[in-house]
Amino acid sequence: MTTLWIRHGTSLDGITIPHAHARPDTPLTARGAAQIAATAHVLRDRGVRPAIVLTSPHPRAATSAEILAALLGVPLAAPNPLYAEWRAPDCVLGKGPDEYPSEYQTWRTHRLRDPDSTLAGGESLTAFYERAMAAATVLGHPVEGNIALIVSHRVLIGAVAAITAGASRPQDVFQAARRFMLEPAGIWPALAELR
Repeated sequence: MTTLWIRHGTSLDGITIPHAHARPDTPLTARGAAQIAATAHVLRDRGVRPAIVLTSPHPRAATSAEILAALLGVPLAAPNPLYAEWRAPDCVLGKGPDEYPSEYQTWRTHRLRDPDSTLAGGESLTAFYERAMAAATVLGHPVEGNIALIVSHRVLIGAVAAITAGASRPQDVFQAARRFMLEPAGIWPALAELR
């Protein structure tokens, strides 16, 4: 089974507050829908026909997955929280670095030393690592065929990439995931890496 991860298209928060922690319910924009449609056309032109499309439950990803499945003519699985983005604490959702409250700034400086810690509504680095490990190794659906598309988010895809590259501590996976770059509607691994 080959798994291709696709970042959702541009969301409303990605346009209006681009440096903020995106809110879970931020929707996909028309620009994002066009980006995803273009990715579907690239996949189709390259002869990539997945057996199934899996997705995060966040609207920006779920809508992206619906577009991909429809344009590729393949089944769409029910949204799965396994593929959701890292849950930032409630106190920073929709806020950029200049607006972070002091409690978050303090926690942020200590989270690498205590990966089990978290703030209200957030996900600890350990919990995120464990979820990324599960996402990297288990599809959670019986799949016939050889390709599954998973529509997810930059930080989770970055965590899966870090685990695939050998990172094994929650702190290391999270740090690598934060630095991971993938454009909206981008594919990881790159299609050129497929055999």
